[in-house]
Amino acid sequence: MDQSIAFARHVQEIVSAAEGKQTSRDPEVVQSWLRCLNDYNLDPEHKGEARILPENVLRQHQQEAEDLMSIARFGMEDLYRRVNSMGYVLLLVNAKGVTVDFIGDEKVDRELKRAGLYIGSEWSEENAGTCGVGACLTSGEAIVIHQTDHFDMAHTPLSCTAAPIYHSDGSLIGALDVSLLMSPTEKYSQALTLEVVKSCVRRIELANLMSSRRSDWILRLNRTSEFLGVDPSCAISVAPDGTISGLTHGAHKLFGQIQGQEKLNPQCFIGKPFEEIFEFDFNDIPCLIGAETPGEQALELSDGQVIFADVQAPQRRERAPLRSALPEPLAAIHGGDRVMRGLAEKAARIVDKQISIILEGETGVGKEYVAKALHASRKKKGPFIAINCAALPEALIESELFGYAPNSFTGAHAKGKKGLIEQANGGTLFLDEIGDMPLVLQARLLRVLAEKEVMPVGATKPVPVDIRVISASHRKLKSLVDAGQFRQDLYYRLNGVVLGIPALRDRTDKSWIIRQIAALVSDGVPMRFSRAAEEALMRYDWPGNIREMISVFELCLALSIDGMVGVEDLPEQIISQ
Repeated sequence: MDQSIAFARHVQEIVSAAEGKQTSRDPEVVQSWLRCLNDYNLDPEHKGEARILPENVLRQHQQEAEDLMSIARFGMEDLYRRVNSMGYVLLLVNAKGVTVDFIGDEKVDRELKRAGLYIGSEWSEENAGTCGVGACLTSGEAIVIHQTDHFDMAHTPLSCTAAPIYHSDGSLIGALDVSLLMSPTEKYSQALTLEVVKSCVRRIELANLMSSRRSDWILRLNRTSEFLGVDPSCAISVAPDGTISGLTHGAHKLFGQIQGQEKLNPQCFIGKPFEEIFEFDFNDIPCLIGAETPGEQALELSDGQVIFADVQAPQRRERAPLRSALPEPLAAIHGGDRVMRGLAEKAARIVDKQISIILEGETGVGKEYVAKALHASRKKKGPFIAINCAALPEALIESELFGYAPNSFTGAHAKGKKGLIEQANGGTLFLDEIGDMPLVLQARLLRVLAEKEVMPVGATKPVPVDIRVISASHRKLKSLVDAGQFRQDLYYRLNGVVLGIPALRDRTDKSWIIRQIAALVSDGVPMRFSRAAEEALMRYDWPGNIREMISVFELCLALSIDGMVGVEDLPEQIISQ
């Protein structure tokens, strides 16, 4: 069909629906069309480009959604492994409709970005019209917006299936969207996709509930006992005082039905006594632990219905650490400098979360030292593997990073070799000077981070890896992305949090650093500075930063007598400044 004819028909159908004429569209689609016309004053004849937010705005949204991203990531990766062969793209959006995380096929990267199926895209109904994300967030329910269901003609090639994600307090915090650039004409082709997305969201909500209510009783609930341990339809948490403290969206809908209302405020159930919802004594909940038969798992609801429960006891409450208390390795990276103290405090909040970190700063400011402090501060211990991407020969970098299978190329070891990425399994992979990694290897690294598995050179079977990635660069990676020298999708995978390390000349704890470096290089020999020498060290602006200071102090130690460093032992460039 000619595009102009299709466009005219699409506009006419929307106008006809607004006039109350009968249409074959789902009621939810028509309601969204009406909101677009009446509430947002959108023009059906306008073809809008997909809106991608600037990086600084996106980063703010990502930082606000750190907990959502952390909880949802595992579920997204598991889902993508099941649907990527069918061409689906996954978008995780916050409550404002901004895509804060994304998994898609890098082979069609450009087409995805043009269509708005990309990180940073903004899909609120108010701006994008009827679409999967926008209609889902507005209605609060899972929905399929298929091709010409979209209000904007520019989006009609897409098929979008979205389900809302609710916090354990009942508030809407985002949505998971699974989309296709091109799909079969029939809308019913997405029925199974809708159920898969809803199942994934149930697991995300359950994981969030269990993570946020560790000190409460967790009851996983299902209408039948057969699927209780596999895919419970909903879950609740019960505080030690016997009141409901949290619930998934499925539980909210279930309790709403008991109350005879579908649109109850989810938060109205928080704080209600357990016995008000269930015909069961809260004090008898421990008896349900370890129940194996349906009869032992059965609970009666207040309206007489029977539901089955799998119970998890509260975890032992641990004393929360003082906000000002930092892990010892992070506390040791500064001597009172305000910027470094703020960096350490921010790092302490994310150190045990699966959030990638970029360390930025001039050459020699101590990026690897900070990376080691981050690694040492983690509760989960493992190896620390540092890779200088600028120092590895280009001919060897692939085999060094990914390893190789036995006899995979001329000169290869007969037993093969485990790559540096695989050596970091269970720990931290520190990628120093990541900006100097060749583009072709950036694509392979992106695949490792997305799939959590590495394929050695010449191997036929991937090796699973669990790594925390910390990257470092003396150049702004965003500038390299803009110049086409660094992959944008890899950049967004790595920049969960960017920590800027100040230059040595800008730090206010320089005298503390001088003492620390002196102790480091002295090798048991006490190293002291005369008053004039220390004043000269404090005046110098240290263009090579801490790395230069280490070299200078090693020279001073060699020239000094009994570890006493005078002005005459200092290099000329320091004395003359």
